[in-house]
Amino acid sequence: MRRGELILYLAVLAALFSTSFVGIATDYLWFSSLGYAQVFIKIWKTRLLLAFLVAMLFFAAAYINLIASRKFGAATPPRALYMAVSLLLSLFLAMGASRGWELFLWYLQATPFNIADPIFQKDISFYVFNLPFYEFLWNLAFLSLVFIAALTALIYLYGAGAVLRERIFGEIVALLPIQAKFHAGAIAGLFALLFATKFYLSRYRVLFTAKDTFFGAGYAEINVYLPVLSLLAVIAVVTAVLFFAVRWVGFKIPVAMTALAVIVAIGGSFLTGTVQHYQVAPDEFNYERPYIEHSIKFTRLAYNLDRIKEVEFPATQNLTIEDIKNNEETIRNIRLWDYRPLKRTLEQLQLIRTYYAFQDVDVDRYVLNGEYKQVMLAARELNTELLAEQSLTWINEHLVYTHGYGITMSLVNEVSSEGLPVFVVKDIPPRSPYINITRPEIYYGELTDTYVIVKTKTEEFDYPRGDENVYTTYEGDGGVVLDSGLKRLAYAMYFGSAKIFLSNSITQDSRIMYYRNIRERVSKLAPFLVYDSDPYLVVAEGRLYWIIDAYTVSSNFPYSEPTRGINYVRNAVKAVVDAYSGKVNFYIADESDAIIKTYAKAFPELFKPLEEMPPELRMHIRYPVDYFLIQANKYATYHMLDPRVFYNREDVWNIPDELYEGDRVKMEPYYLITKLPGEEKAEFILMLPFTPRNKNNLVAWLAARSDGEHYGERIVYIFPKDKLIYGPMQIEARIDQNPEISQYFTLWDQAGTRVIRGNLLIIPIRESLLYVEPVFLRAEQHDSLPELKRVIVAFGESIAMEETLDAAIEKVFGRAPEEAEEMVLPPTTGDREEIIRQLLHHYSAAREALRNEDLVGFGREFEAIGRLLEELEGR
Repeated sequence: MRRGELILYLAVLAALFSTSFVGIATDYLWFSSLGYAQVFIKIWKTRLLLAFLVAMLFFAAAYINLIASRKFGAATPPRALYMAVSLLLSLFLAMGASRGWELFLWYLQATPFNIADPIFQKDISFYVFNLPFYEFLWNLAFLSLVFIAALTALIYLYGAGAVLRERIFGEIVALLPIQAKFHAGAIAGLFALLFATKFYLSRYRVLFTAKDTFFGAGYAEINVYLPVLSLLAVIAVVTAVLFFAVRWVGFKIPVAMTALAVIVAIGGSFLTGTVQHYQVAPDEFNYERPYIEHSIKFTRLAYNLDRIKEVEFPATQNLTIEDIKNNEETIRNIRLWDYRPLKRTLEQLQLIRTYYAFQDVDVDRYVLNGEYKQVMLAARELNTELLAEQSLTWINEHLVYTHGYGITMSLVNEVSSEGLPVFVVKDIPPRSPYINITRPEIYYGELTDTYVIVKTKTEEFDYPRGDENVYTTYEGDGGVVLDSGLKRLAYAMYFGSAKIFLSNSITQDSRIMYYRNIRERVSKLAPFLVYDSDPYLVVAEGRLYWIIDAYTVSSNFPYSEPTRGINYVRNAVKAVVDAYSGKVNFYIADESDAIIKTYAKAFPELFKPLEEMPPELRMHIRYPVDYFLIQANKYATYHMLDPRVFYNREDVWNIPDELYEGDRVKMEPYYLITKLPGEEKAEFILMLPFTPRNKNNLVAWLAARSDGEHYGERIVYIFPKDKLIYGPMQIEARIDQNPEISQYFTLWDQAGTRVIRGNLLIIPIRESLLYVEPVFLRAEQHDSLPELKRVIVAFGESIAMEETLDAAIEKVFGRAPEEAEEMVLPPTTGDREEIIRQLLHHYSAAREALRNEDLVGFGREFEAIGRLLEELEGR
């Protein structure tokens, strides 16, 4: 009999008492279907081993405690009752212990960081792997001892039960046999030993002290509080010995030592605060300087900031039209489409049916027709919640509507004459002159939250075609095969649906797919990783794949300032999920990370080197925004290496604000293809500018590289301090103050058209900065279509808004000499008359649209009038 079948038989029997056993069995089948059965087995072996050890140790301690109680003359309760209570408590502790399986594994497989802390000179691995496990063991031991003490008290109170009805508690204690006091002394001694251990371990936690000006232990903590903790540990050990010797020394001396420990603890805290307030605070910097240096150094190490390269950026104002032409690849990849209005536009143009949804719009790059192009891509997922209520039967939800279909991909910088995106991939089935998608089905995605069963007698809905639907049968190997009635029964119990067991549509070839949400899927396989908030879809080898960035994190890196509850992070893993088969691969992206080395030693079958990622997929890995933002926020303060400058916060940077739909919001990092200063070719980077604290001008910009061998490199370009470099809000203010641009905005608003100002992009070209902001128009109706109608370009003191990026650049920089030579002669009188005739035509059409309350039509005619007036003025 196969192992999976045996587990299922046992699980079905156990389900009479608990369905959780069925969950374990079905999880095993799920892990096995992905080729990761060994991961599941190792996790559960570790959990069961921990649970068994803790349960046995506690049960043994409880039994010894019972024997000791009898030896000391107590009238013990019935043995069966005592053992039953002990068993229940041991099971409770075992369940808690099993949750520490990760700490246990990391402790066993700990990999050194080869970095020592500055106080105890211990490798960082002690704090990341060992210390949390020791603290976990301490908590278990303390809880166990509390239970033992409670059982002991119940034993002796049971013996004094007869007296309990007649005397007060104090008299009961007095009547207990003298041996009981020896027993109590032994338990008190164990508590004292535990607290000695606690005080000793707390010495290391001092390095995680949060202070006002820096993070980590300072002068007072190191020179006062640390010795106090060491003294407390010694007092606790002496107290434990005295409690163990209570037969000879009595209770007064160990109780006095306990009181002394309390006094020392309170006095030590008071003394630490006093030294900090009266000795350190008046000359804080000089006292704290070495500890500030520790905080700067270790925070930079923990967030990987020490590898950011600093480069001076002159920010010259001598950019010419020739420079623009020489950086055509950068200009042709400026992202005019803001993902927010684009998502709404795609929903109107490319959803095709109401039950499809675009969860997100992602930015990536592809080689199209030999050109390196930046694109925006969205997955067309099926959302069964959007099906008509009468269609949402069990068969439709789980057997028929099983998958989404295809993608939409558009160029970031191109706009149709109607202000709409220019598609690289569109429609159903997907059509593209550049990209061939042979497997457009999306069984696994961001919206796939229900289980489905494929390869059944019921055909699956594939995609709509006109007024008809096309149906299909799954051809892959994803999911768990339902090749026995026992499996069907198990899944019927697990999902709470008898139809899985009873349905005639399900055959021995049918496969059940669950954990289809890609975030849930990777988290189930590797729960010890933290996953990025923005998975993105990639087309490779004709198939669709999700790439999810995963992070190793810790909150136990000494002297590192925390953010969002962690103080160490690495983008150590790239997880890849096949959207058709659901197969998952984890690739190690940062082999220098000690945490991922530890995970890989614990689960060698789970992780692969990045070199094994298929080349067509690897060219799409990108530096993740979440990781970049954490680092950028930290670097805004921790770029200051001088401890005095850091202490005084003399050079703190901020992430700037920008305007979006009239609201002031934090600027988001953005991807772009550009040629970095000193580089020969354009590349895909992620960038974000900085402003000084409480100021709006730019002070620097940070770039993270994503292409080829340069992946992961980060460079901060610092502007001269004696130059004013406009920041985003200053450019936004200049846009508002420009009379021509503001007049357009006012007229559009009066016409009932909503103006959406997209992301303000700061584009580095040579040693200068170009500012670009797209302008979208949308009618006030809820389902209206945002259209990209204008592009604003700013450079130096010049600013222009035109219908196209090229026109705006030309207005700011002028025409290239060779283009100027080709300019045609001014038009004849007949040309002017033709323009006037068109003006009258559009004016009449605009009035008619306004009478019919057609605001979109009015806006379109109004724009045509504007174009003709500009043409007339130019002639």
